[in-house]
Amino acid sequence: MKYIEELLLPTDTLNANTVFKIDIDGQFNLIREAWEKAIFSDSSEHSLVRYFHFHLDGVSKLSDKLHVSNRGSYPEDIEDALLALIDHLRDSYSAYFNLDAPVPVIFHKRLMAQLHSSISVVGKSLQVSKMSFALKTCLLNLLSELTELSDNVRYSFRSLSFLEHIIYQLLSIDLQSDKAEELLVTILSKSDFNHLSFFVYRQNSIRDALVIFSSAQEKLEYLQMEKSKVLSLPELKNTGYDSSWPSLKTMLSTWLQEEVCLAEQALRKDIEIAAENNVPKLPIQTSVAHMACIIRLLFEENVFSTNNLKLIFKCFAGHYQTKRQSSISPGSLSKEFYSIDQHTAARVRDLLQRMVLRLNRNFFPVWLVTGAIILRYPNMC
Repeated sequence: MKYIEELLLPTDTLNANTVFKIDIDGQFNLIREAWEKAIFSDSSEHSLVRYFHFHLDGVSKLSDKLHVSNRGSYPEDIEDALLALIDHLRDSYSAYFNLDAPVPVIFHKRLMAQLHSSISVVGKSLQVSKMSFALKTCLLNLLSELTELSDNVRYSFRSLSFLEHIIYQLLSIDLQSDKAEELLVTILSKSDFNHLSFFVYRQNSIRDALVIFSSAQEKLEYLQMEKSKVLSLPELKNTGYDSSWPSLKTMLSTWLQEEVCLAEQALRKDIEIAAENNVPKLPIQTSVAHMACIIRLLFEENVFSTNNLKLIFKCFAGHYQTKRQSSISPGSLSKEFYSIDQHTAARVRDLLQRMVLRLNRNFFPVWLVTGAIILRYPNMC
């Protein structure tokens, strides 16, 4: 390959043309023969991969050097010969062809010339199709992005092969039909269009579909169904858009698993709330203010084994109702807890005093009699 580069890029352009007519065809044939011998050699798979990747890199760099240094000043059949060499490598040794290598400018130009009319037809059809704006934008941006010819921006053989594959797929679909979007999403998913814009489109489509479901159970079932669809969808080999990113199936299934976990948490929370609401509340004769005062006394006497007042208020609010309020909020208990007045304290004190008298009467009768005697005959003490 180095020898061919010296032949094609000498200092004297006229001499270069002369040498090309004499030697280049023969040198290219020698390269093809060397490739064929390598395939039938005892070389390992790893060595063959490195060998053919190295040759593709050499042919690509040579074509780019010619394109930059001799733009328009060398015979076009040199370009054709180099392109034929790349085509032969891709077609005959596809197992060792580096799809992720950057394409030479001349290869990109030839492909765009071949696809020009098809891209024009597809672009016009997309513009007037009934598909969602998000998907149309995604595809139109892809066409615009990959068809841009530039010496500075290079795309891989994989990306351009994907473009070629998708163009032919789009030509086979009636983009004006109502089922066009659904069919196209399936095709792009099978082809592993792992472009971030399409991934975001798929996320938003699933999120939009969740709006129609009112319960957490329905949302969870829908997300699980979508995850199953993604995991069961087959992928075509070697048609992915960008190998530096995970496959579309991997990205979507990972994201859906996260959404399933969130939906499961929401469902568990709904079940807990429903269980709390189904527990019958115990009616009591005291007011919310009196209840808050009792709670404060118990709290300050360390009767509760927790200092979490929010938990305490939530527990009392969820299990009791007063004669005036069938539903007590934790917030109302908290408000009364911090604003106890003397009137409320007096009513609670009377209640506690009656409770103490009842305790004495039921469990300490001797002390009750002794206290009565002392009160009746104070001079005896």
